[in-house]
Amino acid sequence: MVKKLVHNPFFNSQRLLPLVALTVGLALPITLAVPARTTQLTDGRTAFDHAPRLVRTASSFHEADAPSTYQFTLMVPANAGASLQAVRIVQDPNPTLVNFDMGRTHAFRGNSFAGGPAVSLANVGGEKPTDSNEVMVVFDPPIAPGETVTVSLETDRNPRAAGAYHFGVTAFPTGENSPGLFLGYGRVELFENAR
Repeated sequence: MVKKLVHNPFFNSQRLLPLVALTVGLALPITLAVPARTTQLTDGRTAFDHAPRLVRTASSFHEADAPSTYQFTLMVPANAGASLQAVRIVQDPNPTLVNFDMGRTHAFRGNSFAGGPAVSLANVGGEKPTDSNEVMVVFDPPIAPGETVTVSLETDRNPRAAGAYHFGVTAFPTGENSPGLFLGYGRVELFENAR
């Protein structure tokens, strides 16, 4: 049977290759046109199919007691299944707090200190308004799957104590009361001022 197939002119590789290319060419646009699936929880809330990623945490100055900007860059994968509505950034417990000025918080598309197109913010706040080291940023419009966004938080001065400072980052998909997804910790290391 194998010999018959090998000698069969229909299975000639020169004829088979264009047929395979045509089939793939027809199927590919259909595959790419399928919209992302949104996961609905049993209580009606929305969740990510694939988690956003915290891809960069940086500060403009690494010296203790220097003015600085802290940046947190998140990438929403193309297959996330939901847009990124909000992000919460909370400093891990530390005797010295980084005090963010929420009024100067802003966001932009991309992941460079040079910045990109501005992203509008619907709200900036926190669960505990008196704690300026906890910030909730709500995007308007939400960050779509396949996009990258950077949140910039300003502080008048870095803490006076050198050391590692950790910030927990939680992403929230679009939808009412959607559960947050903890993405991990961003780390900023501060060094003694060389003066």
